Amino acid sequence: MAHHLIEIRPVPVPGWVLHWPMCTCGWEGDLVRTYPLAQDQVDEHLADHSPAQPTLFD
Repeated sequence: MAHHLIEIRPVPVPGWVLHWPMCTCGWEGDLVRTYPLAQDQVDEHLADHSPAQPTLFD
């Protein structure tokens, strides 16, 4: 399984600082206005690439 190291890069624009999530696997999230929105994208990316855990009890 590939490791996913995430970085949320600040992107300064006049009057704002946007946030751009990127992963070492090559995934790039959308450029968004707030850090929490960038973190939501990261959480979704990691959830899509995490192995399913087996159930302990049926």
